Parts: sequence; structure tokens; C-alpha cells
Amino acid sequence: MRIPIAKYHGCGNDFVLVRASWVQDRDPAALARMLCERHTGIGADGLIIVKENPLEMIFYNQDGSRAPMCGNGIRCFAAYCRDQGIEQRAHYAVQTLAGIQQVHVRTETPFQVEIDMGMPKEDRSLIGIASPIWGQKIPLDGGVCVQAYSLFMGTIHTVVFSDDPAGDAKRIGASLCAHPLYAYGTNVNFVQILDEETMRVCTYERGCGVTLACGSGACASLVCAHRLGKMSAHATVCLEKGTLDITIQADGHVCMSGPAVRIMEGEMII
Repeated sequence: MRIPIAKYHGCGNDFVLVRASWVQDRDPAALARMLCERHTGIGADGLIIVKENPLEMIFYNQDGSRAPMCGNGIRCFAAYCRDQGIEQRAHYAVQTLAGIQQVHVRTETPFQVEIDMGMPKEDRSLIGIASPIWGQKIPLDGGVCVQAYSLFMGTIHTVVFSDDPAGDAKRIGASLCAHPLYAYGTNVNFVQILDEETMRVCTYERGCGVTLACGSGACASLVCAHRLGKMSAHATVCLEKGTLDITIQADGHVCMSGPAVRIMEGEMII
């Protein structure tokens, strides 16, 4: 069987995209594991299934686990919808497990899109924690202790301020991601503040590991830094393969702007 697929990336965070109508008889979790495997599949951080009427983004991590939302992924979703002729308007809504997301295409060439990511939430049932984790010191293996801040920003995120984001993501990301305090696990964002409007972020993602970028994680990072008085309500977030522009609006909504790039189109034989 041949399935038409495409691959896109947002600041290096890469995804395989496919229309729901082409894989409706397939187990999506198994399909994600197959397509995202970097040696025997296409290779990606996640699978995005594009459902129409109404427009919906269905997202799976590379390990087959489903996630409510993905910030870089929804920009790639928007680019795919434009390229496939599914949606040509500059402003439209997309359904996700995290709720309705508003897409605003800012430029066509290069493709830049702004997403209203909604408001951060502190509901412990969404985060999967028994009590608030805000500035709590969490002991990890090897005698390491980190000060963590957790919230729900499209999905579960924990922020740790660091002088070495990339090193800490590799060194302790997995341990904090799977910590028993988090019933569902957590994405972990290691954040280095460069100045009042610039930060560097490296993320260890649930179901994936260290990635080159995480859009919702960049949003969560600014929310935490701003609440702590460390940064303004606007930031340029520096990632391994690009930058994102994040703004906390007066009404509390967080808007993310950034690129989405098509890498290839083809067929997967399965």
C-alpha cells in the first residue's frame, strides 16, 4: 500500500503529515511509530494527521503516544493545508485536543504564521500533579536538584532556568520528564535568559526526547519568566535551527509566530 505523505519542519522540529482520509483504516499510534522511525521510516519527531470538515490537527509523538497540541506542529499543519489547497484563508480555526487554535498567516514567502496558543492553565488535573509545582525543588538521580515551574500550555510543560540548556536537557531531561510527581510525564524546557526580551530554550519532549525546538514550550517558558519578573511580555526565543517570536497579550493569551518549511513530498510504502 502506498500512502502520500509530506514532511515539514518548524525551526528543526520535524513532522510527517498525512490526510486522515488516506489512513482511516490504520492504527494511528502504530503508524506514527512506523513513519517517525529514523532508520526504517521517514523519520520525524511526530506524526500530524490532517482531518477535514471540520479542520482538525491530530498529533502523535514518535513513540506513538498522542499529545493534545504541538506549537511547531500546528505551523507545519497550516503550511501543509496551504500547499494542499485545503485552506487558503489567512485566518481560520483549527480543532485540537487542547481546544480551538486560531491560525493567522502573516507572510506567504517565506511562510510565517502566527498562532494564538490560548491562555496558560494551572489546573492540576490537566498537568497531572497532586499539588502545585511552582518554584518547587525536585531531587533527581545523582544528587541533582532542580527548581521547577509547571503549567499547561497546550500540553504539560515544566520550566527550569539554566546556564546550559542543551547540556541540561541531555543530562537530566529524561529524569525530570518521567518523575513520579507527574502522572502523565512532562515536557521539560531548560531556559537561559539572555536579556529582558531574549531567551535560549532547549526542550526534552515526552514521547520524543531532546528536540531542536518546541513551540508550546517556548510559550510556557516566557509565561514563567514573565510571571517571575525575569522578562518582559515579549521575547525572541532562540532555538537550535531558528527563532520564534512570543508575545503575552493584555488578555493573557499567548501568541507565537514562526516559520514552517516543506522538506519533501512522496509516498510511503507500507
